[in-house]
Amino acid sequence: MTARPASPWPWRAAASCVLATALHAAPVHAQADADTTATASISREEVHALLEGLTEQLLGLQAETDKLRKIKLSGYVQARFEVSEASSDSVRVSGSPAALTVANQSRFFIRRGRIKLTYDSSPRSQGVVYFDGGQDRTVRLLEAYVTLKDWWTPMQDHQLTIGQFNVPFGFEIERSSATRELPERSRAENVLFSGERDRGIKLEDQWTPKLRTVVALLNGGGVNDPDFANTDPTRGKDFVGRARWSEGWLDVAGSYAFGRDVVPLSGPDVWPTRERIGVDAQWFFTLPRLGGGSLSAEGYLGHDTNADSLRTLVQTVNVSATQQARLLRPGADASHLATDFQGGYVMWVQGVGEWAQAVVRHDRYDPNVDMDHDQYARWSLGLNLFYDGNTRLSVSYDDIRTEVAATAGRFADPHDNLWTFQVQHRF
Repeated sequence: MTARPASPWPWRAAASCVLATALHAAPVHAQADADTTATASISREEVHALLEGLTEQLLGLQAETDKLRKIKLSGYVQARFEVSEASSDSVRVSGSPAALTVANQSRFFIRRGRIKLTYDSSPRSQGVVYFDGGQDRTVRLLEAYVTLKDWWTPMQDHQLTIGQFNVPFGFEIERSSATRELPERSRAENVLFSGERDRGIKLEDQWTPKLRTVVALLNGGGVNDPDFANTDPTRGKDFVGRARWSEGWLDVAGSYAFGRDVVPLSGPDVWPTRERIGVDAQWFFTLPRLGGGSLSAEGYLGHDTNADSLRTLVQTVNVSATQQARLLRPGADASHLATDFQGGYVMWVQGVGEWAQAVVRHDRYDPNVDMDHDQYARWSLGLNLFYDGNTRLSVSYDDIRTEVAATAGRFADPHDNLWTFQVQHRF
């Protein structure tokens, strides 16, 4: 008996169930995959937007940082202690209202406390503001100027400056007090260019790597002028010129200044001529076992208003209870208010290794070459110790020689030698 083959129906039923299950599940998995893809796409867009926002913020910060990089803040502090032979424990009271004059010169004080702000707005221009809060405890403006630089030379060899700046005369004036080897400049410079600065315009030209010239037009009186510190009584401006030749080991230069001064009086004023001529040279060398050194010399001569003549020939008198007059003394010759002068200095600076520096200087000044007993002479000895790259300790001694009237027509040298101890910090 032949067996009948098994019916395919159970297999077909099972296959149908599997197929139906798969067809039903497929849309569910497709929807899940679509949701996952959409979620991933949104996350990338959000991240991209976030990165764009951060990039904009960084660009803004970069712009502000670039501006800050154009600003340079520098300065220095000089804390000083002086011991003078001219000191005494007394106070003089005079005038109305009362003015106090302290005879003691042995003291602690801040000689200079300076802050300089430089802004290089572009490669073609620069602005500078410079303040000092020194021994008189009054913050004052030292310098404020704008410099325009050329665009046709690689090193910007031609520059035009307008404002208040150092008078471009001689070597000493434009040397910063932070780098100078002795506490103070020479006597001649202090008298002829009190304050070292004036208002005007100057043109600097570096013609060759060795030749540099400066010409300027200035008010002429300087920032410490007792009568016209903030203005100029003359329409004409003072001319100042300087030319410097540098060989690297030897520098030589000449300076010239010409203008008019004014002595204000109650009545016709006196207008003396102001003329100054200067020459200077610096020789740089190295000594075995000691280090680098320099020998500097500078000389001044010319014709200028004499402060001693002003005190002698000009007087202030009371013409009423509320009014004063400034007049020439009876018999005074107005032409004697300005006199021929000469002065200068010689200075040797010698480094001792990398941590010390010794200085010797002799300077002289004669405000009136036609008169005796008004000369000033000084020997200065100094030692600088470099505590670190920013701090310098200094000690110096000034042996000052002058003459003052004594008894019976004699003249004597007053006891006014000076010790100076100073700590300077630059930043």
